[in-house]
Amino acid sequence: MIVHYTRDINSAAGILSSREFSLARVGLNEQAGVLRYLSDFNRLHYTQDLIATFRQALNIMRQTPNLDQKQFFTHTFLAAELRKVAYQNGVSLGGSLARLLGQHSFMTSFSDEAASTFANPANGEIAFEFEENPLVAPRGFHLLFNKVHYAESDKVKKLQADNGDDMTQFMDSVAQESDATFTDILAAYIEKLEKQQLAYTGIIHDLLAALMEENKKGAFTPLDLYTLDETVATVKFIHDYTVEEFTTKFRTETGQKPPTKLEIKQILRQNPDMIQATWIDIRSALIQDVAFKQENEIRAILLPQNKKQFNQQKKQIPLAFDADKLRRIVISPNCADKAEWKAKLEDALFTNRYANVVVE
Repeated sequence: MIVHYTRDINSAAGILSSREFSLARVGLNEQAGVLRYLSDFNRLHYTQDLIATFRQALNIMRQTPNLDQKQFFTHTFLAAELRKVAYQNGVSLGGSLARLLGQHSFMTSFSDEAASTFANPANGEIAFEFEENPLVAPRGFHLLFNKVHYAESDKVKKLQADNGDDMTQFMDSVAQESDATFTDILAAYIEKLEKQQLAYTGIIHDLLAALMEENKKGAFTPLDLYTLDETVATVKFIHDYTVEEFTTKFRTETGQKPPTKLEIKQILRQNPDMIQATWIDIRSALIQDVAFKQENEIRAILLPQNKKQFNQQKKQIPLAFDADKLRRIVISPNCADKAEWKAKLEDALFTNRYANVVVE
């Protein structure tokens, strides 16, 4: 069964009359935890970007005769430090994606349960039980309807551990070696980053593999990027938008001219594989701490498919459900007003012409 909890009788009656759930904007305080792993996932791509930058610099240093290596090394180092500061301040693909998801996507929660357990009193005292996913995305949005994967605490600690990219401290320590050259220092740092990258990759791929395995059965959204054309189109729109937003913000922060549309197109053409990185980051919204495992949460997340859906003032969005998939409504045995609520819900079911739905 797919279960949706509601806090009070008025909300429950409103759901029955409207045949809609209200999905809250992801950026609101109550929903912001959905994005808690996004920065950790994005660090994987930031490290990858840093490695590529340093490799290119190292090749130039090794292949260019009469290069002032100290000056070139200093320039590369300072540019990397500026890039790190920008990343830490949210000027990154992950930062741009977080802003898009926070401002323009919406979500609500269900539970994957055989029966209503009311394990978390904060969820409410009324449970709507559906036989499967009752939601259909409105025009202009793509729906993710998936079980949450609960990450084991040891993996979370590794994922969130200090990434150790204090470039100044590390490079100073290498430079103290008597025979160290500037190419040696840079090569050593690249090796350090590559080991870090390998560790992050392993953890994140394990989390995503488990997430995809748990969502293979039932009416859940396929989490392979290329299973549905609609998924590809949605992720491509989000990716293209975040690349443009990030590039514009980064250049503005560093005193450069904003990119032209032609430059954005060139950037996107030069980095076709980065759409996979965006898809990895989006799926981080379906990862949760193992401490919350008893909730058996299913997240319904609406992702925008075009800029027409951008409305930063909209705190909630109504989403219709298929009433034929509603099987029963259960009131918590601890509810002080159970008899009164049961009567009101039965009246709402009759008034709004629901068939074969019982209240318990």
